[in-house]
Amino acid sequence: MATRKFNYRGSDASRINSTQNSNNSSATRTKGENGFTILASVYNSSSDSYIQNYQAIVFDAVTDTGVRRQADITSYPVESGAEVSDHVQIKNNTFKLSGIISETPVRLEKDLLYSAGVNGTRISQAIEYLDKMFDSRQPITLVTEHKVYENVILSGISYDYKSEYAMQFDLEFEQIRLVSKATVNVIATKTQGNKSVGGTVKQKVVNNAPKKTEGDTVTTEFKK
Repeated sequence: MATRKFNYRGSDASRINSTQNSNNSSATRTKGENGFTILASVYNSSSDSYIQNYQAIVFDAVTDTGVRRQADITSYPVESGAEVSDHVQIKNNTFKLSGIISETPVRLEKDLLYSAGVNGTRISQAIEYLDKMFDSRQPITLVTEHKVYENVILSGISYDYKSEYAMQFDLEFEQIRLVSKATVNVIATKTQGNKSVGGTVKQKVVNNAPKKTEGDTVTTEFKK
């Protein structure tokens, strides 16, 4: 018989399969420690906090933001009364964003491009920082108008040189789900099996049982 003891380390069971990052931002951390953030909108109530505490990029204009949620559903019949959710697997959330960086922005945010001002290096800096996000392969934060998505990976970058003073970036993202670590302590309990002793086993036969006589039927009576 074995007894198993489960201890969840670092977070409780509710954190398993979570898209929330356990390393939440703190005012005591530097922007580099908090990581990168891309803002699709400055109208989220948390936008200012992310611009101040993260290595953030704010687009001068966002022409398109897309959120896609999908699930894989079994194609096999599900037994009546069974838990249907066991046959549905939620896939990672994916996002797309089309944003414009201009050399002559109407409004300057105090993000990573703030130091460039209007001296003609905002686009080149945007390319540099986006390449850093992509090459690092580390989770970032994506801020939309209505929601903040953590543990997001920048999975695609596309841009075309169509204008000297502005550039449109088409970005793709995928949100990963984190699984908490768990330690398992296994306590084994030794049980003693039945010993088999060799030899002959004698059985006592009771000879005073009722005998069946010819023509008579003997019925055994059981006392209740």
